[in-house]
Amino acid sequence: MRKRDLKTGLLICLLLQIHCLSSSAIERISTIGARESAMALAVVALRGHFSIFQNQAFLAEEKLSSINLSFRQPWFIKGYHESALSLVFPIPSAVLAIGVAQSSVATYKETSVSIAMAKKLTRRLSGGICVNYFFLNLPETGQNVSAFQVDCGIGYQHSRRLSLGVHLKNCAQTDDETFQYHLVFPLVVRSGASCRLSEQWLLAGETVFEKSSGVAFRFGTEYKLNDNFLLRGGLTTNPFQHSFGFGYYWRFCQVDFALVHHEILGYSPMLSINFTFNR
Repeated sequence: MRKRDLKTGLLICLLLQIHCLSSSAIERISTIGARESAMALAVVALRGHFSIFQNQAFLAEEKLSSINLSFRQPWFIKGYHESALSLVFPIPSAVLAIGVAQSSVATYKETSVSIAMAKKLTRRLSGGICVNYFFLNLPETGQNVSAFQVDCGIGYQHSRRLSLGVHLKNCAQTDDETFQYHLVFPLVVRSGASCRLSEQWLLAGETVFEKSSGVAFRFGTEYKLNDNFLLRGGLTTNPFQHSFGFGYYWRFCQVDFALVHHEILGYSPMLSINFTFNR
């Protein structure tokens, strides 16, 4: 066996073992969007192109249609990648979005297909719901297992500068059986706030709770250097990670880049591109 094939096989075994030891499905595909990742994913109270994967309530703030692409190579491992595509469509009185995300290495793949709707409930309050179809292919059997999941979120625009958000992932806490493991999709609760200190400077923070891993804190910041260029940074706990990146706006196109550093595994680069269209 070649060295490269051996490394790939060991990585697949490691990913499956993580599932087994934690008794839950670790969905790496939730790490989506370079802007979001550069801010340590502290975006539960922040509007963004990838809100369908973070807090669907803030999709209600979108006024224009968009196509959004994201790509990540975790820890620079060759052949291991995470990618995502989302489409956003404002309609009268609501906003619809469709998202597809995948995490894969060799023959091991996790894929999620999502459909979301968000709506303004009052002038300041918005709500969103998302139905996900998650399926996992198993190299040891060549078969797939799948499950439906439901996410929901609430966003509150307290003022032009301050936003609050709460999000529940896997509300039904679904599970599934594989050839060897019992996979559980646990409830993940996120709550936080974003505050625009000035026209240039944005701060965001959130708390994340998941039963098996406990509580984590995330903090992110974004600074606008000019009308086209932004700098970003973030910190997260459990596990400790720091991140940084930048964004560039040009007419209807936005390009974002991020590097996320894990205290043990090293750096993961991420790139996302967003195209916005008038109605």
